[in-house]
Amino acid sequence: MTQVISSYLRSNGFSKTVSIEQRIHESKRDGKTPTIIIDLMYYDQLEGYLTRTGTREKMGDLCGISRMRVQKLERFVAKMKEWGAELIFITNGPYFDTSGQIIPDEDDLKGSSKDWRYNLQCAIIDYLGNEHYSRVAEDARFIPIERIWTESVVKIVRKYGKILWAWDNTRHQEIVKNASVNDALAIISKNFAVLLYSGLAFPRYKLWSLVNCSVESMTTDEFDPLVIRRTLQLSAKQMRLLAALADRYYATQTFCNFVDRMQFDKNSRTVFRTLAMYVKKTAGNLQELDYLKIARDLFGEQKYIEKFDEFKSVCESYDINKITLSTEQNNDSVSMQLKKQDSFNYDIYHGMKFTVSITFIDYRYWLQRDVDFYEICMSLYRRICGVILQHKKDPTLMRYVNIKRSHQDEYATVELEPEYPEGLYVPSLEFIFSLEGFSRIVPEFNIRMLEFITGMELDRHALEFFWKTDQRSLLQDSVTLRYMVKLNMMDTFEADIFLLGIHRCVREPPEAHELPKHLHLRAFHLYFMYIKMRTLVKHSFYSAGLDDTFMDECYLDGILFQTMFQQWDSSGETEKFREEVTLLERFRLY
Repeated sequence: MTQVISSYLRSNGFSKTVSIEQRIHESKRDGKTPTIIIDLMYYDQLEGYLTRTGTREKMGDLCGISRMRVQKLERFVAKMKEWGAELIFITNGPYFDTSGQIIPDEDDLKGSSKDWRYNLQCAIIDYLGNEHYSRVAEDARFIPIERIWTESVVKIVRKYGKILWAWDNTRHQEIVKNASVNDALAIISKNFAVLLYSGLAFPRYKLWSLVNCSVESMTTDEFDPLVIRRTLQLSAKQMRLLAALADRYYATQTFCNFVDRMQFDKNSRTVFRTLAMYVKKTAGNLQELDYLKIARDLFGEQKYIEKFDEFKSVCESYDINKITLSTEQNNDSVSMQLKKQDSFNYDIYHGMKFTVSITFIDYRYWLQRDVDFYEICMSLYRRICGVILQHKKDPTLMRYVNIKRSHQDEYATVELEPEYPEGLYVPSLEFIFSLEGFSRIVPEFNIRMLEFITGMELDRHALEFFWKTDQRSLLQDSVTLRYMVKLNMMDTFEADIFLLGIHRCVREPPEAHELPKHLHLRAFHLYFMYIKMRTLVKHSFYSAGLDDTFMDECYLDGILFQTMFQQWDSSGETEKFREEVTLLERFRLY
């Protein structure tokens, strides 16, 4: 519905182009802190990337991460910070994973986005096998790779602002409530639903369109929620009803039936105005009878009584005054430390179901090479659970994961039984976290826990190189390559190509590399599996008590890796290749 709302607002003159720098300085002159709330789930769509991407950019996406794009995002937030803005980044937390967007009708399943993404990715992969990748890029509306940016984005966020998870609310509820509590200057997002929340008599915050931002000029399109409400001539309660219809119910079967029942024009360009007129005409002060009448229109005679309470609750969820900021729930020291990592171990500790996201992991390809990605994930997760839950001393504990078992199976919830370490002393999590900021010596139990989780022995002497030098942040990549070789995902020659590419990207500043003439499919599959596996290794590090100093963002530029892989795959292990690898021998754990 976002595009429908956007189209209506733009075509009716609700937006204006503003200078972000000027807005920040104006706020400071007024004696206010220019707080800016940024919707972190849409970071990849800066400057309208998905709607304006040309073939060459999409060809680059088929290779993997673009360090130039990551650099552009950093420039964008760095400028706002330099001008004096306080930046708060908000992303999905466990609430989203366990409950998601509330769809108050069991028949209103919008479809599993995870399954849809997997099928789209497989279709692209199939196409790659038959067509030149420029043709695939040209025909694809977008290449869904945004999830692989996460670690780089989180590093930027922590450098220039603070990150908040929507622990108890939906992300949009958390965003608008934070904007209200912090008297924010603006919300930067592409989701126009944040304009439909009500509860503040005179909301100060504006919506700055992420899609229409320009990093070069630092301008954007601005929307004012107060102007919108006054122009539509709707009360605060009526705005909540409009939000429920236009945001939460839109595109569900209930909404389609509602449109047919009310004989509304189905034209997407006019549907938002039609809904606004319906709300204005139908709803008074939204007393119980008003809710009942609208529920009858929405759900029909057969269901509206049973759906009434849920419908009213959905409407009221758009009332800023009824949203409580996510608390530091279970506010113990362990929970606080787990939140500093990411939401994964926190979810396990508190029994929240988590979802395994994948990007271009083709189960068919890996099964042909005797690699069971599902079992690899589950084995790792079972052991992580065993470490995290070791001291809960409850043998009946069970955790749940939303995961895809195979190419044929859709995403489903699977029981995750912890595998507890035997013959291995696991200190309390409080004790492990008290050791953050390790000295040059890492306790033996951390290494043993990492060995237990990953199922592979680690050379203590080889690890000392990372402990005692300023290279410890590269341990994540070295362990990831060792793990992938152990799992027969790649051979040592391929791991060497990765190692050379990683260290070249670490040493050299981001630059625009020339696109390869064709796409090497083996390199394609290896690259995206490497991205996923280094995330699994990150979870393993955290569980073993290794902190952020042992990890870093993914530096490996996808285009550079494709080019290097093709070069060395063609020539083989030449003398020059071996010379370069020898220089990195201390990083070569496999």
